[in-house]
Amino acid sequence: GSLIIVIALSGLAQFVMYTTWVLYTTFKFGWGPSENGWSLFAVGVTSALVQGFLLSKLLKIFGASRLATIGLVSSSLAYLGWGLAPAGWVMYVVIVANVLGVTVTASIQSIVSNAADARSQGQTMGAVASLTSLMAVLGPVIGAPLMGAVSHFSPTDWRVGAPFYFCAFLQIIAMWVATRHFKRERQRSANA
Repeated sequence: GSLIIVIALSGLAQFVMYTTWVLYTTFKFGWGPSENGWSLFAVGVTSALVQGFLLSKLLKIFGASRLATIGLVSSSLAYLGWGLAPAGWVMYVVIVANVLGVTVTASIQSIVSNAADARSQGQTMGAVASLTSLMAVLGPVIGAPLMGAVSHFSPTDWRVGAPFYFCAFLQIIAMWVATRHFKRERQRSANA
């Protein structure tokens, strides 16, 4: 149900970030291919380490719903941090600090997958994959114009971070939807 909205909003935020990352860091910090490459490498390594080694431990400690909520808080703060970063090195600090933000998609997808019965699980996960693909199409349509709209400002102007603020806003809405969903589920379990 409502977790599909969380997947959509988080996916859209992620694809807006993918679209604007290099544009933003080049404009704001004067980064070239090398700096952008290293920053994207750091994102990839962080994601691989979290999903490959930490995710199962974090799921055991927090549970999927709590980990998803914490991850949404973390990624909301990360998007704000990237948008407000005064220097390029801050981007790396935020990448590393956003370890729990990397867990959102996997946590939500595990909840959705577990909620589907054996017969409809393939259809459910196919629908989730289709929704993610749709967000991959919408991300550039939204992200590039957002970056273009603020590109006339000075690179030091806080408004240059608008694409990342938009991503943070999407994550905050996703967090609100997720927490309402998890609260309803807890109440439903308590009443059963």
